Amino acid sequence: MILFAVLGQVPTILLVVLGICLYLVWVDIKNEPVDFQIKLWWFLLVLILHVPGYLIFRVWIAVRRHRRDEEAQASTPGPRGRRGDGPA
Repeated sequence: MILFAVLGQVPTILLVVLGICLYLVWVDIKNEPVDFQIKLWWFLLVLILHVPGYLIFRVWIAVRRHRRDEEAQASTPGPRGRRGDGPA
């Protein structure tokens, strides 16, 4: 978007791609448990930086979801040795 503002003209295809990127950001961030300001910040970053901003956002959301999944699947140590009365 910065380039569009400097040049004063926007190719139609890039405007469509920007709209798609902003829609995808909204779809991904609407159910994330973060503050509204963070959601707005990511939306504006993608609006300003366009495709590079969207790629940065996708990396952030993937890392965030991966960490959340790791925390949810934290394993507990199981019992050691034989269990029960059967043969080993």
